[in-house]
Amino acid sequence: MYENINERKSLIMILFLVMGLIGFGEGCVYSKSSIHQENEIVLIEGMEITAINQYGELKIYAGESLERSFTWARDTRSVKMWPREKRWNGSFGIYYPGPGNHWKVHDGITRAVVEESQLNFSSEKDILSFIAKYNDKGAYVYNDNGMFVFWKKNEGAGGTLRVDIWQFLINYQKPNNLPGSNNDKIIIKNLGKPEIRQKPGK
Repeated sequence: MYENINERKSLIMILFLVMGLIGFGEGCVYSKSSIHQENEIVLIEGMEITAINQYGELKIYAGESLERSFTWARDTRSVKMWPREKRWNGSFGIYYPGPGNHWKVHDGITRAVVEESQLNFSSEKDILSFIAKYNDKGAYVYNDNGMFVFWKKNEGAGGTLRVDIWQFLINYQKPNNLPGSNNDKIIIKNLGKPEIRQKPGK
């Protein structure tokens, strides 16, 4: 009887393992889509940031379920951001690596590479050192409270829109008077419930 019970337990364990393996792929997808609740995201649904740099004006809108819409040169394109599953270069936010030419061409652009995250630093000096790593000073703007947006168009890979959205923190608190800030170049609005916009990848 003891051996039969053990055999039965073994069969049950094997059954659970097989079921787990069968559902492994779906489990990974679910985990990837739900983990964003713990990710250090900058924009909340319905929030819009307008960033004005030397290349022009870019509007970034946070839609539902990690959708980000980008409006420039009188048209809009959208992507569905991916949540990071582990910290990468200090970021545990969301990103979009721009696989392929996923957009209908607009203004010479067919794809986007996007980063969005909160970044925590020990001091104001560390934030400024991080900003200094950006070679093109005309492509980024930030305000006193540490909201930072870098955006630029590149001709490579069929035309790429590069966007970095960072919320800088000092010991997990927003700064209040960050040197070199451009408060008039970043406009933040809460537009309320996300509107129906062009679907991601269009």
